[in-house]
Amino acid sequence: MKTMADARYSTGILGYLERIYAEQRRDFSCQAENSNQFEIWQTRSRPRLRELIGLDAIAGSMGDHRVSVELGESQRVEAYTRQKGIIATEPDVKIPFWLLRPSGEGPHPLGIFPHGHGDYAMDSYAGIVEEGELAERNRREDREVAVQAVRRGFVAIAPNTRGFKPADIPDLTGRHGNRNCRSQLIHCLLAGRTPVGERVWDMMRIIDWATSQPFVDPEKILMMGNSGGGVVTIYSSAIDTRISVAVPSCSFCTYVGLNGIVHHCDCNAIPGILSFGGIHDVAGLIAPRHLCIVNGGEDKLFPNDEVDRAVRGLKEIYAVAGVPD
Repeated sequence: MKTMADARYSTGILGYLERIYAEQRRDFSCQAENSNQFEIWQTRSRPRLRELIGLDAIAGSMGDHRVSVELGESQRVEAYTRQKGIIATEPDVKIPFWLLRPSGEGPHPLGIFPHGHGDYAMDSYAGIVEEGELAERNRREDREVAVQAVRRGFVAIAPNTRGFKPADIPDLTGRHGNRNCRSQLIHCLLAGRTPVGERVWDMMRIIDWATSQPFVDPEKILMMGNSGGGVVTIYSSAIDTRISVAVPSCSFCTYVGLNGIVHHCDCNAIPGILSFGGIHDVAGLIAPRHLCIVNGGEDKLFPNDEVDRAVRGLKEIYAVAGVPD
């Protein structure tokens, strides 16, 4: 099987792709040359991104729904407490999450940790796995990110990422490759939504609730996720300026490589996103806030050359925003 970096299309197909992905189609790509132009670009671009990922469509379907949260029994674990929560982010949608609280009244900084592909993956982020080989791997590979955060004084929330069990739409007939994230994509596209938009909506509603709690410092919000959770982190942080630190892991890469290959899972696809710009333009909406991009040197899904190309574009935007480093 060829890697993403080695795969090649025929000349005819590549020519077609180069034509439909032409640079001049990127109407919201950052062309700012100074801080004033940069601010104008952000003000103009953020609403367009909201529209593209379907946030406006979701907001328009809320009716008289009021977001609510239910919390289960609090359990003491080491020097922190852990609670299971459920947030009703829109009608008929309930997103479970783990809430980890450090000792002390606070207010504490908030960390939100959306996961990528995997059913019940929020459990591993919260350190909830049966002891044995899986638990050891969880610790060895630093998957217990919410636990690490609460040990450092954060209020840590590990939410379920919509599209994966238990907050999924099952592919009941196998028509979509027995992939629930693809099933979610199909339903979203028919309704003018995107899975990314639904996931961002959920994160924003979690932030609404968390920042209303007296033990949370609303001025200090970290979001960090891996793979698909990194994509959620990028888009959430681009849209929601309350997020002060963004750490997307194994997810920041050009949408389309120079060889014409699309790198991301189809559930991360945004119809018309290249009419907006590249991934660096989306992430540029995070500037001048703190952003740390983490990628694996041997990650076969996201070739280093394409990651570096996206990072170069993003560095140019951050430099215009006044934070070149």
